[in-house]
Amino acid sequence: MQNPIQDLIEELRASLPPIFAGPSIDELTGGAVVYRTLQNKHCAGEIPDEVFVFSGRKKLIRRDIFLAWWQTTLSDRAQSRLA
Repeated sequence: MQNPIQDLIEELRASLPPIFAGPSIDELTGGAVVYRTLQNKHCAGEIPDEVFVFSGRKKLIRRDIFLAWWQTTLSDRAQSRLA
């Protein structure tokens, strides 16, 4: 059995398009991820540049690279209390 975080990532991988406009991440994740926060983290160098591509001025998010990064920021509360 996978852990809850891996299950979440796989659900998002199945439901998110492979690439999407950055601002839509708020709605696509039910508010779990806020685009403005991603922008700040990207400017601070906390998110790899590879997560984003541009179409003109529009900033797009590459799903799989984003999910790989985001997964590293998540923790299962039950597991984190045991550590």
